[in-house]
Amino acid sequence: MKSEAASNGHALVVSYSDIVSDPRVRRQIDWLSEAGWSVDSLGLSSVTPPRVRDHFPIGDPSRWLVTGVGTAIAHRLLPARVRFRRLLLDRVPNELRDRIRSGRYELIVFNEFEFLPWVADTRDFTPAARNAQLHLDIHEYRNPVHRRPTLGGRITANHYRWMRSFIGNPAFDTRTVVNAPIGALYQEEFGFDEPVVVRNTPGYVDQAPSSIRPDEIRLLFHGMPGRARGFDQILDAMRVLPDRFTMTFMLMPNAEVRRWLDEQLAAHPARSRINIVPPAPMREISQRINPYDLEIIFYRPLGRNLEFALPNKFFEAIQGRLGLVVGESPLMAEIVRRYGNGVVVPGFEAEDLVESLRNLTPERVMEFKRASGTAARELNAEVEGRRFISALEGGRT
Repeated sequence: MKSEAASNGHALVVSYSDIVSDPRVRRQIDWLSEAGWSVDSLGLSSVTPPRVRDHFPIGDPSRWLVTGVGTAIAHRLLPARVRFRRLLLDRVPNELRDRIRSGRYELIVFNEFEFLPWVADTRDFTPAARNAQLHLDIHEYRNPVHRRPTLGGRITANHYRWMRSFIGNPAFDTRTVVNAPIGALYQEEFGFDEPVVVRNTPGYVDQAPSSIRPDEIRLLFHGMPGRARGFDQILDAMRVLPDRFTMTFMLMPNAEVRRWLDEQLAAHPARSRINIVPPAPMREISQRINPYDLEIIFYRPLGRNLEFALPNKFFEAIQGRLGLVVGESPLMAEIVRRYGNGVVVPGFEAEDLVESLRNLTPERVMEFKRASGTAARELNAEVEGRRFISALEGGRT
């Protein structure tokens, strides 16, 4: 039986990401700090995230491990636990490992799966360390076969599956997940209790919808770029949508996609109505996108994560007081229908997108934007934070 952690205890947040630019992990730190925890963090960047007491950067891998030969040796010849130590644990600062061994933390929050086998390493997770509450937050659904269908993915597949198997490890007292269908997939596979749903919602922003121009409807796509995120369909739709529709891509850096997009726009008949602009700072996105009218999130269901997509950008657009244009992605479509704050496109072809948009009036778009104002008061980080803290408290015995 693990001892109950005080509300002002010491917590460690672990993530194989640049935490400063990882909105879900940043919110966890905010919620824990607001609940009275003193928070340390372990992540890829050397920059200390706001509200963190001590940040420990994950070190660079050994040079031999990043060569082709080294990768092959590590993944073909080393036992799983040894491989995990060489690939990841050796990169964790000794000071942090000493703190864990000594039982410094009452709570350790693991994000995703990269560090999960650590809980089985008795050199660091001593009896004193295991007295902590261990929490797992699952951000998305991970393919049970391989991480990606490439040569590198095939080489590392056994290691990936081994790490992924720890999602069901009984060492974890509590779990949260990004949405209910993905939680159900993991629950069915691993047999643990239903995880608590904590959605990717930003903080509440108190702002009004921007006004509608009578001669222009401003469409937006913001966030991570990718052709699987509907870019082909959006560009094809812009070929035939009336001239009052303009399209802006506010994109995170991706050189390959940007080259492809520039090539497409060079000969596009609506080039003068399509813009590419730099991304906004993470904490300012909802304010920066407020001048636009409709956010397009048109994801063909090519995999579980796209099928059950409920991304940051969806909720950022709501806080931005934009209307939503989504396909029949069940989780997004259910919210849009519930609040009446947008259009659910009945198919995933460019023609379906055109038919759903071409006859929209400024008055109808303004109704969507006002409805997002209603949704924003219920779909925000403050509400989700209470669920996250409640999930943690429910696992302390």
